[in-house]
Amino acid sequence: LLIPLTPLIAFESRDYLVIDTLIKSCHSDTESCKSALLKIHSYQKNAALNKKFSCQTRLLGLEATLIMAMNDHLKIQETQNIIQAVKKYC
Repeated sequence: LLIPLTPLIAFESRDYLVIDTLIKSCHSDTESCKSALLKIHSYQKNAALNKKFSCQTRLLGLEATLIMAMNDHLKIQETQNIIQAVKKYC
């Protein structure tokens, strides 16, 4: 019973910080967005496998947000709402 909880705890602490750092660097360097997208996509697939659909939905939204950021159609302040949602639901 404790084994399924371990990935969620890891996501909330260490992995969330990795994603947050990647997202911040994405706004200054679009090449780093590719790394962020790959990492977030991996978390999104794991959320789906674990039937954490609220988390998966937010991560999909974050992926879309980063794609817009890569195309210079988004400012970092606009990203904060989706990041907060990811933090809450994941």
